[in-house]
Amino acid sequence: MSANTLHPTENPAFENLRISEDMDDPDWDEFLAKTPGGHHVQTSRWSLVKNVLHWKTLRLVASDSQGILCGAQLLIRPITSLVRVAYLTKGPVIREGSPPIAQEFLQTIVRTVQKRNIQLLAVQPPNNGQEITNFLPRMNFRLCPLDLGPTASIVLDLSPEPEQLLKGIKRQTRQNIHRGEKAGLLAREGGAPDLKSFYALHQATAKRQSFLPYSFEYYTVMWHAFQSIGDIGLVIVEHNEEMVSALLLVAFGDTVTAKILGWSGKYADLRPNDMAFWNAVLWSKRRGYRYFDFEGIDQRSAQAVLAGNALPDDLRHSPDFIKMGYGGRVVTYPPAFDFVPNPLLRWAYTQFSSQTGGRSVISRVAEQIRKVR
Repeated sequence: MSANTLHPTENPAFENLRISEDMDDPDWDEFLAKTPGGHHVQTSRWSLVKNVLHWKTLRLVASDSQGILCGAQLLIRPITSLVRVAYLTKGPVIREGSPPIAQEFLQTIVRTVQKRNIQLLAVQPPNNGQEITNFLPRMNFRLCPLDLGPTASIVLDLSPEPEQLLKGIKRQTRQNIHRGEKAGLLAREGGAPDLKSFYALHQATAKRQSFLPYSFEYYTVMWHAFQSIGDIGLVIVEHNEEMVSALLLVAFGDTVTAKILGWSGKYADLRPNDMAFWNAVLWSKRRGYRYFDFEGIDQRSAQAVLAGNALPDDLRHSPDFIKMGYGGRVVTYPPAFDFVPNPLLRWAYTQFSSQTGGRSVISRVAEQIRKVR
């Protein structure tokens, strides 16, 4: 469907509002790359990736005389013949220095999903969206049981020189890296021809951790999509020419995100994953990016570190422990909220949720669809 503009009386605050289902929107992607709070999961390129899982795109972009003012990209999918859900991760994104218009824009989004007969809308504000988090409850949004995106992570500032970055790593992690190097682990940069081998490692990880992996197509689409607007990379760790560990990276704006790690399970004593993360940091530094985001840690880990406490016992051997070895800053992000546009269904939803610990049937089904592999 081509882009269109709503009649001004339907959106009095945003006369120049473009609503589009296009999966290619370079102007929007450029706006996100240079705007605080912009994130790769809001790009039109990401909509191509999620389309592999049958999510459809709905993008609202408001402009003024200076260009794009604000916008949001929703992903939509039916969960039954009668129920459609939409989710908005890391949005809406507002131009820096703009007047406080986030609440008005969320109201526009709500009106739009109502007209499209969407029964459940889930929203996770952008990383800098505390203002949005504060007013969503006043708009009848409720804290959502779904994790649309990480609510805590570790972010490493890449400004220091590599030698200083290495000094900032915890001693045990630094020793793991050196021990792996001495034992013959080698790191190299991978490319598209290595995706099948990376995917085999991803499948091995999924088997060990008992989850269903995304399809191989999902990663090939991601690779080719992000090559066109920023950067995507693959760091591979080998032992005797055997691929042992591989880390897929997505770069956007000033940040590189560690998207997915695959590990064969071999040579655990040599800590190949530590070497993968370190070389991913170096890859990002060489390309001039400012930050490296380890893409999520358990909220309990974040709260423990921020309070100056040790990790909970069940997380001391988790990926969180590895990520914390690199000396980055623990950050927390806004949680997700959900909203049922229909007042009668909203009342029923609230009543049912209060009797089921906050997890409604709709939320459980939506979570299962969001996690379709």
